[in-house]
Amino acid sequence: MIIKALKWLGLLLPLLLVMDVSAQLRSDTLYIRDNASFQFNEHLYYYQTPNKISVKEVSKLVNTKSFKKLYPDHAINAGVTKNYYWLSFTLKNEQKADGTFYFQLHQPWLHLAQLYLQTDTGYVLVGQSGMKLNFNARPYKHYDMVFPIKLRSQSYGTYLASIDNKGSSLNILPTLMDSDSFRAEEKKEYLFLGVLTGIMIFSILINIFLYLSLKEKIHLIYAQYVLAMLFWMYCNVALDFQYLYPNQPFLATISEYIAASLGFITMTNLITAFLDVTSKNSRFKRSMDVLKYTFFILPVVGFTIHYWFENSATLKVTYEYIFISLAIVLSILFYLVTIEKIFQKVKLAWFYLIGGGFIGFGIIRYCIYLLGGSLNSAVQSLPNDIQIGLTIEAIIIFIGIIYRYNLYKNEKEQLLLEFNEQQTKTMEQIVIAQEDERKRIAQDLHDDLGSTLTTLLLHISHLPNDEAQNKNNQIHYQKGIDIGLKAISDLRSISHNLLPKDFSELGIFHILKNKIDELNAISNIRFTLITEGNDQDIGNIFSITIYRIINELINNTLKHSQASLATIQLLLTDDEIIVMLEDNGIGGSTTAFTKGIGMKNIYSRTDFLHGKINIDDSAEGTSIIIEIPLDRKTKGAPHEN
Repeated sequence: MIIKALKWLGLLLPLLLVMDVSAQLRSDTLYIRDNASFQFNEHLYYYQTPNKISVKEVSKLVNTKSFKKLYPDHAINAGVTKNYYWLSFTLKNEQKADGTFYFQLHQPWLHLAQLYLQTDTGYVLVGQSGMKLNFNARPYKHYDMVFPIKLRSQSYGTYLASIDNKGSSLNILPTLMDSDSFRAEEKKEYLFLGVLTGIMIFSILINIFLYLSLKEKIHLIYAQYVLAMLFWMYCNVALDFQYLYPNQPFLATISEYIAASLGFITMTNLITAFLDVTSKNSRFKRSMDVLKYTFFILPVVGFTIHYWFENSATLKVTYEYIFISLAIVLSILFYLVTIEKIFQKVKLAWFYLIGGGFIGFGIIRYCIYLLGGSLNSAVQSLPNDIQIGLTIEAIIIFIGIIYRYNLYKNEKEQLLLEFNEQQTKTMEQIVIAQEDERKRIAQDLHDDLGSTLTTLLLHISHLPNDEAQNKNNQIHYQKGIDIGLKAISDLRSISHNLLPKDFSELGIFHILKNKIDELNAISNIRFTLITEGNDQDIGNIFSITIYRIINELINNTLKHSQASLATIQLLLTDDEIIVMLEDNGIGGSTTAFTKGIGMKNIYSRTDFLHGKINIDDSAEGTSIIIEIPLDRKTKGAPHEN
């Protein structure tokens, strides 16, 4: 009797186990109904193993304690992992119609993800996706790992998903959506990426144009940075694999390291140029440079590890930790430099703190997430923190560059103004030195040479009058006296031209009047002088320079004009000095004069006084007008001795 009971128990035990398994599966089944909200994590189980095992071996563990329920978590944040992962879930379509549902992992750069469906003969592969396969091999053409699941009405489906990302960061957010919801989400994601791409490309083109127009290097640096960040954004969601090299899985594997390195290198260049960071004004400059050059080396190291040591999980994990840690340190340095510049009262630092702060926060948060930090799903779905930060930064930093340009423009204008003032002071010193030298030469001529000539003339004029001398000797004697008198007269004229007597005390009006009186006494041209204003209102340097200009104009008229009448006007107003010379000569008198030293002197002296010259030369005569502006410094300048 007991033996029969044991036999019946042996027959019933497998049936009871099957019923228990069926009950367990049914209790964890996700029932898909109309307008239902899919709480996928409540029906999802996961299993991790350090060894690579077959789906047949895993299937034996599905209904054991080896598989753990994901709930209450939504994501698996394993960080840099040394394990393989398996997911298990059961679905039932309770809708009236057949449907297609989309199983998505939200981590685009997984090495390999495979989906198996349970059948009467065991689990069969229904789709696989990952960076080890060509993009066209994916069951659904999407930048992320997406598996379409077709279920007939009122039918069940039990699935196993294999996740292989050993040696890299594993942070997946498994979701399940119906067709309409998935299509809407997909459209929104690609629309956002398209808009962000448009903004960044527009920013690149604008800054290239500004660089070519303004020759400001900051615009080229910013364009390089935005281009690098755009490439990083594409690699971050594997869009580079989808659109740039779909048949080169290995490039997609290392592209994110290359893109991230370029991003940090150009970001360092940008903050250095934008905030004028140097070793002298920043204690963090050298540390930033060391890390920047490290990011030149890291992609080469990553290429070597993934190409020649593909199966070495230890090397991959070590490399991943080093790369992420250095990225966090450099991002923190960016914050420290910005804060340092704020304390140095650099206004542009606020732009970078606001604009770069968003993406810096996103990068740090993303790196922590890669290391296995317990973060929410915001970093795993689009738009994520980095992409939002890129958008905000592209706008704010660009505004900051425009503000920087205006700031530097004002500084350049101030420096130019200071340079012009310094140049004016230098020219004044040169003019003063010239006048001092003229004064010294005039005094030497008058005192030394003039005295010598006068003494010589006295000796000649007091020679004994020998009546025996013939008439020829008397003629030569008288001629010597005349030459001596002329030499003294010429010497006096040269001395007065070099430095008019009592110029400072008498003023330019009186000196010019004496000059005109002398000319009218000895020349064939009748000169008229018209003056207006107070010549004591302008400084001695101004007065002497204007006198030199008028003197050159008079010399030109005497030599070239063949005129009979000439009028000189010197008008002093509150705002300007006007010098005018008009004659009734034959015209063309300025043609030869323009090429000579005299006209060059007039132009150089007029430029020194910031004036302008207008010449009207015709057959009826010549008219020259010189306008010289006056400012408070000129009007208030004292008369130097």
